[in-house]
Amino acid sequence: MTNWYLIRATAGGAELSIHDEIGAYGVSAKDFINELGQLPGDAALTLRLNSPGGSVFDAVAIYNALKRHAGPVTVTIDGIAASAASYIAMAGDEVVMP
Repeated sequence: MTNWYLIRATAGGAELSIHDEIGAYGVSAKDFINELGQLPGDAALTLRLNSPGGSVFDAVAIYNALKRHAGPVTVTIDGIAASAASYIAMAGDEVVMP
């Protein structure tokens, strides 16, 4: 199965990218949270977001998982964060929107 998100290690923590719909036809909360749980609890996270939105239920679960993360979370909006994706964007300790 192809995941339409990416989690990779960086020098200062990890970078996550969500570039698809939120929910069953794109990035599911279940898969995202399972992989997020593999990262060190205090790692600095950068979330790169470009999504038209999707399932509010999956977005709330992703938001809550990011808020529970002990390390700092920076959200960068690469394109759009529409609808349910805007909720995920608010999980950042810092939100960067060019």
